[in-house]
Amino acid sequence: MRHRKREKHLGRTSSHRKALRRNLAINLFMYGRIVTTKEKAKFVRPFVERLITLAKKGVSKKEDRVMYIHYYRQVLSRLNNKEVVRKLFGEGKWRETGGIGHRYIERCGGYTRILRLSGSRMGVLTGSSVGDIPELEYKMEGFQRKLRLVGNRLGDNASQVVFELVEGVREEEKEIQPKVSVSKEKK
Repeated sequence: MRHRKREKHLGRTSSHRKALRRNLAINLFMYGRIVTTKEKAKFVRPFVERLITLAKKGVSKKEDRVMYIHYYRQVLSRLNNKEVVRKLFGEGKWRETGGIGHRYIERCGGYTRILRLSGSRMGVLTGSSVGDIPELEYKMEGFQRKLRLVGNRLGDNASQVVFELVEGVREEEKEIQPKVSVSKEKK
């Protein structure tokens, strides 16, 4: 019985699930956007959000070297990829750009987004040649983006999604709205 077991199995053993989660997170941090199934994206999302939060805490504690190393090692133990951890914390060749943790320093969660592509996998269309790969164009936060859809080989009908990092804090969120106070007059 699976009482009080909240994690999805995804038809894999525990070690395979752990490796899948780590690999999807590494690819998301490397490329900023991946195409995967909805179930896998929902499975990886909390893991990725926690890693970004740890990186944010580490970046904010940069002057306290002991706490910075503590957060750095926590993320490193979960990802096992030094290059991605350097990108999260803004070390190495990402020192000038600040890294992913620095990008979200003002944001209080919601670092990732899941966009649905369709109800089933969109592959090579019926009647078209194998060389024709359909492209999806969409606009997000003022940027025009293009996505090439690769056909499925196994014939499953899992719904595909675009799982990506949010660009950062939008300008509308940065602006502080003036508070309007309504005073009640006593009669």
